Formats: sequence, C-alpha cells, structure tokens
Amino acid sequence: MAKLTTYFFDVQGTLVRRDPQTLKNKLIAGLKAIERVRQAGGRVFILSNAPRATEEVHRDLAGVGIPISPDEIITSAQVTGEYIAKKFGPSRVYVLGSDSFKAELAKYGHKAVEEDADVVVVGIDRQLTFEKLNKAMQMIMGGARLVAAGMSRFIPEDKPTISIGPIAMALYYATGVKPINAGKPSRIMYTYALVRARAVPEESMIISDDMEDLVLAKKMGFATALVLTGSTTLERLKASGFQPDLVLKDADELPA
Repeated sequence: MAKLTTYFFDVQGTLVRRDPQTLKNKLIAGLKAIERVRQAGGRVFILSNAPRATEEVHRDLAGVGIPISPDEIITSAQVTGEYIAKKFGPSRVYVLGSDSFKAELAKYGHKAVEEDADVVVVGIDRQLTFEKLNKAMQMIMGGARLVAAGMSRFIPEDKPTISIGPIAMALYYATGVKPINAGKPSRIMYTYALVRARAVPEESMIISDDMEDLVLAKKMGFATALVLTGSTTLERLKASGFQPDLVLKDADELPA
C-alpha cells in the first residue's frame, strides 16, 4: 500500500452497535485507532449510511466518546441531498424515512411531500407501512425517480435490522425502475467523500464491517480494512474469495 493520509470509518458494526429498541449506541472500538492515525499525521472522516441529519449523527458519536467534528462526518443523507439537487434540481421528494432525514434533504432545497413527488427517496423508516410502500410504488409508476440512500441489506445492531436495500429492491421489483444508490456502496458516495476530504483513493483507506462496502472501494483504488465486529464473518469472507488489504478483529487493530 502507498502512504495513507486519509481514513474513512464506517459507523454501525465498525465503531458502534445500536440497540434497535432504545436506538442507543454502544461503542465497539475505534478510539485508539483514531488517536493513532491522528498522531501519525493522518486525517479521519466518518463515512456513514445513516440517512439522518448530520447534527444528530454527530451527537450520537459524541455520546459514546468518539472525537469527531461535524465537518468530518460524511453521510448518505448529505450525498443523497446533493445528488438530487445536482441531477434534478430542487425537488419534491416522497421520503420513506425519518423526519431527521427530511430535514437534511431540506438543506439542499428539497421539499418533502405526500403527493406528486418528483423523486421517491428511500431511507430507514422504522414505522414503514404497506400504505407508505404502496404510495411510493404508485408515484414511481407515475414517473417519479427512485433514489436510495444506501443499499445495505441489514443493519448490524444488537439484533439485525432490515436496512435500505431490501426496501429499494422491493420497489424495483414492483415497478421495474432501478434505484439510484447514493449511499454505500456506490461510486456516487465514494467520489463525494474524496471531494469533501480533498483526497485521492490511492492515499485513502475505508474501514468497514461490511464486505460489500469494500469490494467497490478496492475496485476504485482505496486501501481496505475489514473489521469482524459486524455484518461479515470470517467464514463469509473466505467463501466470497474477496481479499481486503487488512482483516482486523476490531477497528483498534488498525495500524497507523
């Protein structure tokens, strides 16, 4: 690997694990790794598929002692908001997601609506109903575009929780309209992260528990580190044939 200057850390399953009942995070690892990277002159960014307001993500991370500033947090909500604004302009969006996600999208000029949306946006809606999903399908069939704030299959919480990908794919199956993935793993999000960090992939590493995050990252030229604290087991990694640059018991094993 070339000399690394920039480190992008995933959150759920890598740094923290959330209780799906209380939605409170517990620290897994990473404080030592972040300190070691910074002491060696490296830069640290959070790279999260959390479709929520940046302020809320920062508050959650600070609550478990992760020393990070809002400017060092890159989320799929930010990327989704900017992507839609650049591609389609300020849009009327029907959001399968939280009020926090809607507030983040509003920062980019988008208006959350219940009818006649230009774009259906899939985030994480813990109160998702048949009616909401059916309305989204009808809007897509009526011409709305479909954008997903990530395509992960499940969230590695204390008990696995369904994530954005299966919901987006259900709408794809129903409508034939393929979702645009503005979160991880996608070139859209990784390119956004590089621009924000003023970095290049050859000098950057992505650290994640999700092997699928890292497959694309490696193709794009990033160094990759898989941590075995979340969605990917060693057995699954071996069966896949994929070889990340590093395989770590947890994030604190990361060398600077």
